[in-house]
Amino acid sequence: MLFTRISSEDLRRRRLFGVLQGVASGFGNRVLGVVIAFVSIPLTIRYLGPERYGAWVMLGSLLAWLNMTDFGLSNGLTNALTSAVSEKRFDLARTHVSNGVLLLCLTSLAFGLLGVFLWPYFDWSALFGVTSPGARAEVGTAAAVLLVIVFAQSPLSVTVKIYNAFQEGRLANYWAMLASVLGLVALLVVTQSQGGLPLLICSVYGSGLLVSLASACWLFAIHKPKLAPSWRSVDLHKMRAITDVGLQFFALRAMALVTFQSDYFFIGHFLGASHVPQYSVSYSLFSYVSLPQTIASAYLWTAYNEAITLGDIAWVKKTLRANLFLGLSFAAIAAALLACIAKPFIVWWAGTNVEPSTTLIGWMAAWCLIYAYANSFACLFAAASHLRTQVIYASVATCSNLLLSWQWVQHWGVEGVTASTVVSYLVFICVPVYFDCRSLFAKLDRRTVPSPARETK
Repeated sequence: MLFTRISSEDLRRRRLFGVLQGVASGFGNRVLGVVIAFVSIPLTIRYLGPERYGAWVMLGSLLAWLNMTDFGLSNGLTNALTSAVSEKRFDLARTHVSNGVLLLCLTSLAFGLLGVFLWPYFDWSALFGVTSPGARAEVGTAAAVLLVIVFAQSPLSVTVKIYNAFQEGRLANYWAMLASVLGLVALLVVTQSQGGLPLLICSVYGSGLLVSLASACWLFAIHKPKLAPSWRSVDLHKMRAITDVGLQFFALRAMALVTFQSDYFFIGHFLGASHVPQYSVSYSLFSYVSLPQTIASAYLWTAYNEAITLGDIAWVKKTLRANLFLGLSFAAIAAALLACIAKPFIVWWAGTNVEPSTTLIGWMAAWCLIYAYANSFACLFAAASHLRTQVIYASVATCSNLLLSWQWVQHWGVEGVTASTVVSYLVFICVPVYFDCRSLFAKLDRRTVPSPARETK
């Protein structure tokens, strides 16, 4: 089932198979990533040394922010493309692909030119806190190489959206697995040749760029040639289908980054950098509780969108209830089990200096349930492009979290930061999202679009 193509005319069955194949291959991709990280981290530390390895990690952390430079356009493309494919309007789908590639190329070019203009004003050595002559000589070049690769790869992200739109997310995962393996091979070669930090960045991240390019060539030349982007297919009037929704995705993603990245700032500023590890290690450990649901979200997203486009709202409701039940059940069981072993495991894994308190573990477990609940609705809202009200109450939640974190970290320490996130999301996300969902379904129920899925039932 994992490697077979989905050709069933039963749309509901095809959606289910698409989600299951995507989840299974996505889980395999994550497991492969964990294994590769287990092998590569000690190699990289020994090769680079503590200071240059710290610069390597910080350069990697820039990716979360650099991914914001597409302004949510790739997410906007997901909905527009999936709707067109669901209606079998492949000329429109090609238009959306062409528009998406053009927009992503323009944003990459704009940020690339901005980077060239601002480059002389950046002191990368001071920014990354490196002091040795070797590290100071390499870090600026390494940053430049990373920026070039990221901006070059941005337009190629449309391939993943196309795979998902056709319920073929497994293909994107196979290409990602290939990129991971080639990245490990590149790391082994560079560490043996003593190539330096810039060459390591170029080889490891560049291998991902080459795989993305190969995926695009195969997709547009062999697998889906009718969707290949072209100048003739660009339609400026239809770009709003991508940009309007994309900017709302951008706003939501920006608020999420502010919410979670600010926690480290508050802890470091008020308590000292030595308190950051117990929070970051605990958060990293409990984040694995949400891994299955996170993997499934990408494939449920396009499945929801197709069902909504075809008017199969009954399937959407049934799937949402199943996702909520399974997500919350797994999160509750996994978080409870993890809470029992978290403290001794973290002490064994990271040392006694980062041992979290029982209270912090409790708040982390509570956050797992909050995330499982909110993420189930967020996936549906994303698929339905139902984002405007979500932006409003997410903004309130972000402001509440910042204010409470600032206050509570000074009174209750690291536990206060986590508590502020749980309380803010519980009040300003979990409660409004329930009523927002009812409003969405009321709107969808008023639609009269016939559903082929119902006809084949």
